[in-house]
Amino acid sequence: MKKLNLLLVLSLFATMAVSQEKLADKKKIEVYGSAQMEIVPDELYFSITLKEYKEGGKKIDLNKLESQLARAVQKAGIAKENFQVENISGYNWNWRKRKSDEFLASKRFRLKVKDLKMMNDLLASLDDKGINNVNVTQYDHSQMEKFRNDLKLKALQNAKRKARVLLEGIDEELGGVLEIQEIHSTGGGYYPAARSKLALSAVESDYQSDVDFKTIELQSEIRAVFEIK
Repeated sequence: MKKLNLLLVLSLFATMAVSQEKLADKKKIEVYGSAQMEIVPDELYFSITLKEYKEGGKKIDLNKLESQLARAVQKAGIAKENFQVENISGYNWNWRKRKSDEFLASKRFRLKVKDLKMMNDLLASLDDKGINNVNVTQYDHSQMEKFRNDLKLKALQNAKRKARVLLEGIDEELGGVLEIQEIHSTGGGYYPAARSKLALSAVESDYQSDVDFKTIELQSEIRAVFEIK
């Protein structure tokens, strides 16, 4: 039985060796294909911080500001799971007095919207004095994986076209593919640290920006080896 198993293993190795030898004997061409594309993100993540403030000696409390934001979020059609609390903090306006009405609290929220206009409209309906800052924390696309796969296919097709053009120039015919290797793929969700001036435009004035959000650049490169018939 052991001898039989040994013979089977040796036979398998012999078959693999012959197959590799046949593959090495084939005429082949190696090329690199690439593809690029830009997509407009449809998942924008914002961090918005509300802060209590004093006006005419009276404190505008956080509950009022948060309630205003919650109504604006609901009106904008933003799903509940896309509106979350990130952090709560506070400080004394005048530490010597240490009065309760001098303690100004702030609260940071995380919002996910599909486009910049939705965020601008939302901010326009809020009390701008209660908005401490607004930041873009991330942007992405809901179909990012599909775009990446499509791009890899385009890169492979680009490699095949290159190989065909080269072979036609020397009167050779392109055969089937022997090897495919992904060299690199770049692009995807982004996590910027800079403050979003576009998002704040709706708060700072009546101007409604029609500038599109920064696109996401995707790239893919494929190495392919084809047989020459």
